[in-house]
Amino acid sequence: MVHMILQHRDYQQTSMTLGGVPELLQKINETPDFYVEMKWEFTSWVPLVSRVCPSDVCRIWKSGAKLRVDITLLGFENMSWERGRRSLIFKGEDTGGWAELIEINHDDKFVTTERFEISQHMKRLTLGSMTPKRKDVERRLTSPIINTCLDTKNIAFER
Repeated sequence: MVHMILQHRDYQQTSMTLGGVPELLQKINETPDFYVEMKWEFTSWVPLVSRVCPSDVCRIWKSGAKLRVDITLLGFENMSWERGRRSLIFKGEDTGGWAELIEINHDDKFVTTERFEISQHMKRLTLGSMTPKRKDVERRLTSPIINTCLDTKNIAFER
């Protein structure tokens, strides 16, 4: 049962992601080039709570069909925030035929590249091609379910 659920979830996520890439590329191309730097931090008036609240500076560059995001806050593990220098670079072809997602780990000097040939991936995408690995099924059966959701309806940007 878990195997089938994971298979259908992966199929749905992949088809939605691939289907949205051409629209994303179009929106990126229509947007003028820019650079923005966002500093955010959470604070509390409760003593010592602010020490565990996260903060980060996120830098975003957009040029043509390319988008780069630099971050330093990576996650939360063992009651402390994980930090490191990461860059995510999204490159795409103007016509929407392919897209590339590059993750650069500046700390470990390691680069991961994932390239999507949109039309080729869509042709090969079948439910049978999305078979989850046995260890993923076992991990899902033995770990708690965690769901993270960010409601973007009430987010506003001000200058």
